[in-house]
Amino acid sequence: MIAFWLIIAAMLLGALACVVPPLLRTSERGSGQAHAALAGLMVALIPASALTLYMRIGDPVAFAMQTAPLASPDRHADAPASMEAAVSRLAARLRADPGDAPGWAMLARSYMALDRPSDAAEAYRRAIALNPRDAGLLADYADAVASANGGDFNDATVKVIDSALALDANQPKALALAASVAFDRRDYARAIQFWEQLGKVPDLAPQIAQQAQKNIDETRALAAKGSDGPRAASIEVRVRLSPELEQRVRPTDKVFVYALADDGSRMPLAVQRLSASQLPATVRLDDSMSMTPNRRLSDFSRISVDARVSASGQARPAAGDLTGSSGAVSSKDAGVIDVTIADVVR
Repeated sequence: MIAFWLIIAAMLLGALACVVPPLLRTSERGSGQAHAALAGLMVALIPASALTLYMRIGDPVAFAMQTAPLASPDRHADAPASMEAAVSRLAARLRADPGDAPGWAMLARSYMALDRPSDAAEAYRRAIALNPRDAGLLADYADAVASANGGDFNDATVKVIDSALALDANQPKALALAASVAFDRRDYARAIQFWEQLGKVPDLAPQIAQQAQKNIDETRALAAKGSDGPRAASIEVRVRLSPELEQRVRPTDKVFVYALADDGSRMPLAVQRLSASQLPATVRLDDSMSMTPNRRLSDFSRISVDARVSASGQARPAAGDLTGSSGAVSSKDAGVIDVTIADVVR
């Protein structure tokens, strides 16, 4: 029974991971407090509403009977590894019974909670193959793919969001994602349209409608500035792994791609994260990814771009990590910057 509730917890965490990031992504650094407030609201509302719904239409007794045999006196279901074990059992069951669309969706949300977005995207893909007209599943899939790509929405992912909205023009998460995509691409007019539509969704929580309006007001203020301010910098980085090091990398290893200023500081100007299974890949770094407001790509004419494979998944470099660097390049007219991961951190 504890394993079941661990999966439920994983699903709730996955749901939060799916809903909250799109709201946060829409914000420039200066408006992060408002988005954080809404994120906190979602953290409170989603678990409460999900538990209420389950207790009304679910069958807790049946699940207790089904999961009870898994426990034994020498088995600690509340150990940290038990969630991984429960998810593994669910995955094994789905391999034996691949026609269970809700099961694939549950597995996908569990993978998101375990920070395995690539696996989550595949599980969502299986769920969608069985239930292709579920707009919510399509929105979840798009967000999982973007998370696996380090937060970047490519054209294929945008098409998935468009498909979700074609099925349900009022799907809240799809609208939030679409607004995020438009905002990231500085298409402020289109971002405003999506937020306006989100604010009109029937039965939308008042706090979400208020936040959507606040996003609209902030975006209109940004659009009004036009070209008066400095142009935001954006660069594309093509990252590949040296063939000599391929055998040392696991598909699940994390890859950090980051820009550094030419002033000797190791504080990144912008960072993207992806999985080793995605290499080779092309990622975008821009001012919206700045760690601090006073250190952005557009503030430096000369930068370097580094890429590092971390088996531990930690941002801090460690012995045994694999790394590569572009060397000093211009941030203004560099075109696509090539980085080959070919060295080992000693």
